Amino acid sequence: MKRRYFIWLIVPLLLSCLMKEDKGVGYSDLDRILDTGVLRAITLSRSTSYFDYRGEDMGFEYELVKGFADYLGVELQVSSAQNVTQMIEKLEVGEVDLIAYPVTITPERKEKLLFAYHENITNQVLVQKKGRRGEVEVKDVADLIGKEVAVVENTKYAHRLNNLDRELGGGIIIDTFSISENEETLIEKVSMGEIPFTVADNNVAKVNQTYYNNIDISVPISFSQRTAWAVRKDEKDLILKVDEWFDKCMSDYTYVYLYHKYFEHKKDIGKGCPIYLNSKRISAFDELFKKYAKKIGWDWRLLASVAYQESRFNPKAKSWVGARGLMQLMPSTASRYGADVSSLESPEVSVRVATEYLKRVENIFSYIEDKNERKKFVLASYNAGVGHVRDAIALAEKHGKNPEKWNDVKTFVLMKAKPEFFNDPVVRHGYLRGEEVYNFVEEIMIRYQEYKDVIKVG
Repeated sequence: MKRRYFIWLIVPLLLSCLMKEDKGVGYSDLDRILDTGVLRAITLSRSTSYFDYRGEDMGFEYELVKGFADYLGVELQVSSAQNVTQMIEKLEVGEVDLIAYPVTITPERKEKLLFAYHENITNQVLVQKKGRRGEVEVKDVADLIGKEVAVVENTKYAHRLNNLDRELGGGIIIDTFSISENEETLIEKVSMGEIPFTVADNNVAKVNQTYYNNIDISVPISFSQRTAWAVRKDEKDLILKVDEWFDKCMSDYTYVYLYHKYFEHKKDIGKGCPIYLNSKRISAFDELFKKYAKKIGWDWRLLASVAYQESRFNPKAKSWVGARGLMQLMPSTASRYGADVSSLESPEVSVRVATEYLKRVENIFSYIEDKNERKKFVLASYNAGVGHVRDAIALAEKHGKNPEKWNDVKTFVLMKAKPEFFNDPVVRHGYLRGEEVYNFVEEIMIRYQEYKDVIKVG
């Protein structure tokens, strides 16, 4: 009798343990995160949220969610989705714990999601090119009648434009692009003068304004919308921790700093330095370029062209992402070659570490027999990171192009800014602002040709 009583006592306890182990009653996502030591977050691969820069994960939402993982004392595991709908689907089926992206709050979504109380207020804005004196063609939405505005088909931007057109009584010419484009590629087209107008969320527009100083984003075309991070409906413990983290990063200015870094800091380091000093000297650092170029078998003038591109020969230069010195090295990269942050303003340390890194990257692409072709792949990797270049190579192969010819591969470097390509299964490193990488290689190689033409000394 006593034995039977003991069995009836122990069985419920065992079932309780098993249920807890199998995420049963009382076992929350926060419990699982703390038990496993891993936070699974999902976001979108965009310049506003998450991207790979020179081999390092970056982005406004990424740095915030990385801070949250550190706050919990766990490892961060980030994945990217193609769109908001896919993020919500993955959250609902338990593939991820948290959407680290500003999801628009709607009554329908509140039925199945729990939103962080820290909300972003966003609205859609018109993106247009400024005139030479900063003037703009459209100052009010009514001015859009008779104007052609480009948006991606079947997006919230297209829906808003159609609604606006009805509100104004018709007259807006809506030019729709396929999903091979997105709002950021269309903003670039506006800046280049290829299209007159497009529409974007104001946060996306603000980031792109730091790259393109000739665009205006001052005309709103929608009412404000509330957006926030989200978890599953029943995960109150987890959302409370998210709210705690936002309180902390707001109070210690982490949030303000990151907002300035991504949305306000101009990305151009300036172009006030002459391209070379005279017909015999490029810069004050020529001897360093000569010394270390030998170690990788490069023409020292090519190494000098890289330095000009990176810092305009300013050893104290510091970029918006924290790259430092003459060769604009990331501190994490420098540390792998025995250099700490404090030494990166030393021109010799900067050039030494840069050439060691270039040599390592050149070894990665040693299978490319044409050395001149290989250098372009190395330069692209120096700017974007090896992972993005490998993605472009994989895309080139998939589309029947020569993966060892830069002229073929650079097309897909550019394409990595488009969802059709950065969401391709062969791509592993997501979104890339490919125009920058493309220009980086082109400008360095053109300047190198000028150096060879003008600077005849060895």
